[in-house]
Amino acid sequence: MDKAQLISEVKELVGNAEMEKALNRLAEFLQSKPEYKALYNLVLQSRAQFQKTQRDEIQGLASSEQTKLGYNQVTRQILQAVEWLEEGNLRPDAGFTKKSRPGSRLWVAAAIVLALVLAGGGYWLFLASSTEEPEVVQTADCPIDEKFDETSEFNILLRPFQSVAGESQRPHVLIANSLQAFIKGLRIKCDFGTLKVEDTDRFYSDADADEDAMKCGADLFIWGITESSPSRPITIKTFYKFFSRGDRLMLSKLKGAEGSELATVETLSSILTSGVLTQGIEEDIKLLFGLIAHETRDSITAISMLEGYQPEDSTTLLLKGMVLAEDYLATHQKDKAWESYNQVLEIHPNYAIARNNRGVLNYQKGNYMEAVEDLSVALEKEKDSSIVESILKTRSSAYLNVDHLKEAREDLQKVQTLRKIPDREINQKIKEVDQKILEEEKVKASAEAEIRANPNNLSAWNQKAISSAKLGNYREAVSAGEAILRRDPDNLDAFVQIIKAYRSAGDTTQAEKVIQRAEAAGITRQQLEGLTPFKLIQPPASRFPIERKIN
Repeated sequence: MDKAQLISEVKELVGNAEMEKALNRLAEFLQSKPEYKALYNLVLQSRAQFQKTQRDEIQGLASSEQTKLGYNQVTRQILQAVEWLEEGNLRPDAGFTKKSRPGSRLWVAAAIVLALVLAGGGYWLFLASSTEEPEVVQTADCPIDEKFDETSEFNILLRPFQSVAGESQRPHVLIANSLQAFIKGLRIKCDFGTLKVEDTDRFYSDADADEDAMKCGADLFIWGITESSPSRPITIKTFYKFFSRGDRLMLSKLKGAEGSELATVETLSSILTSGVLTQGIEEDIKLLFGLIAHETRDSITAISMLEGYQPEDSTTLLLKGMVLAEDYLATHQKDKAWESYNQVLEIHPNYAIARNNRGVLNYQKGNYMEAVEDLSVALEKEKDSSIVESILKTRSSAYLNVDHLKEAREDLQKVQTLRKIPDREINQKIKEVDQKILEEEKVKASAEAEIRANPNNLSAWNQKAISSAKLGNYREAVSAGEAILRRDPDNLDAFVQIIKAYRSAGDTTQAEKVIQRAEAAGITRQQLEGLTPFKLIQPPASRFPIERKIN
């Protein structure tokens, strides 16, 4: 689709008040070319705001007027982005924080009028013709020491830390001093300011933070409390909240790709864009500055800060690991991203985005069984049909690479079902797999004939084990391997076939027991691993959830 078609389609979607579709189409188009990066990031912000407004409306967290205002603002942002795209303004200086120019095209107003009322319910976009959208900028009552620079693209607001017991501490001074030096190295224009606080004893709530951040036009707000006593060390709690991306972190979900380039889709994660840090101010600064660099699209600086941060709790480990992996991917360091997902999955073994992304990377690395295991976990939790299709296609290809013909065919058939309309390419692949299955059934039948003629023919038993596994009959594969071991107790090939069968069936407990039997027979793990399409020594997080135990 060319730019003119895209613009026409988005205008029509906005006119029908189909904002989510409009945002998705815009994001999909803008993601396709590097020169659209600035507009693409603005549209992602707008989509995050739309999703947050939806959630607040559903959960009853926002009033009717707040919901109307939220949808109203998103509509204006979509129209503004399309106007910039049409004009060829690919690096708008003001972002979405400035009012539209008086000379904006008539189609903008027309689209808004069309979206005013939706028959049958849905969104009510409340727009009076004479009312401008409020600017998200610093207001006169922002109690800040010095106004943010008008050219700043990312504003950081800092509040003096509040002492709740003991001597007054000033960790915010250390943060401010560090910020001053840190901001100079960032790739986009940032600024920070400190709130002037008169009543230091008043309880400062999260709602207060939201209000001050809104008044001052902050993208990130940092505040905190300190507590000290003679009998215990100083306790510091650092609160932070990002305001430019909604309440959930936006991460990339990798789509299966056999080439060297990774395809991605933006998705909201379960990770909050706000939190509390308690490790000590120096460590907290590393994480905060890493997040600032990530949010300002300076991946190199983000990596530098986050690599040096060692989280002590599982929540911040998840945050650090996923953001660090994201920046590794952005700088084409796929192996380091893979390692970061490993660390995340050690603590959060069922975290779907990490499983999906590591699965795709495992596939690209040639770790096909590990890819199958990761993608299977991700598939259980995935709801997006396009991502489900991508996972199934990648998993089917991984299955084929380890000669799991039955499972490969099942995945291809599921892809065909999802597409609803017959796909010639998928049909052709299914036919090719069917032919391989037919050939393997003949090989297995031949091996069984040889066994009937000579029950001590170990080569025939081994071939039966191999063919049974390829056809998805793991019980038979195990039985054939055990038949060999009864005749030759230290047969390496037999142990390999049994281990592969149990692992393929998802029964890692039995696979480990067979490995131990092999070791007792004098066979090392290194010998076994040299003949298996997967690693035998690996962390529990990478193990496949048991689905098909062999009884």
